Amino acid sequence: MTLWQKLFPQQSSISRREMLISALAAGLAITLNAWLSHALLPGDYQVFLAASMGASTILVIAVHHSPLSQPWAVIGGHLVGALAGLVSSWLIENSILACMLAMTLTVLLQMSLRCLHAPGGGTALLPILGGAAVQAEGFGFIGVVLLNTLVLVAAALVVNNNLPGRRYPMAFVPRPLTPVQPVFREEDLLAALRSMDGFIDVSPDDLERIYEHARTHLRQHWDGERGAEPKR
Repeated sequence: MTLWQKLFPQQSSISRREMLISALAAGLAITLNAWLSHALLPGDYQVFLAASMGASTILVIAVHHSPLSQPWAVIGGHLVGALAGLVSSWLIENSILACMLAMTLTVLLQMSLRCLHAPGGGTALLPILGGAAVQAEGFGFIGVVLLNTLVLVAAALVVNNNLPGRRYPMAFVPRPLTPVQPVFREEDLLAALRSMDGFIDVSPDDLERIYEHARTHLRQHWDGERGAEPKR
């Protein structure tokens, strides 16, 4: 692998149709979130939509199968970030040190509560860097974040479950009617993930399906090679 490939790894190919659907769905989801949040919150709330919801919208729409995109990850991850940011802004006057504490608490709590969600890190910084408008809301900021996440998850449920080939959350994905011979036991895959000593954004079921698809593709390749006419 070249240095260029290491620095800029190729993402999985996406059809133009999927790109267009994801883009339109993301725009619809964030618009719905902003409109409902603005309508439901009291008029004196200047901040009715956390900017970090933009990142979460991309995850729940374009990467809806990821563990980071599931409902508890979205809701819990943002709430943890909001609380950590508020507490840090109250305890430490220096904004740089407050950011450090907020991020430390966010990652620690997200991992402990199994709601790791990267945009929650952005939410943690909002009470510190968002200025007087955010800081004036106090604990009300947590209410804003809760409303934002609930609307976003509801939008993701409606959008993803009405698009062909999508299911959300992933726990609702039906098992195939024809049982597939397992390649690994679940505990083998979990042991492999733990041995990598880091958060891997893939579930054991996904790993098994990927491996099985790869085996099928390789088998088809071999069959094609055997069935090909000899070169003259």
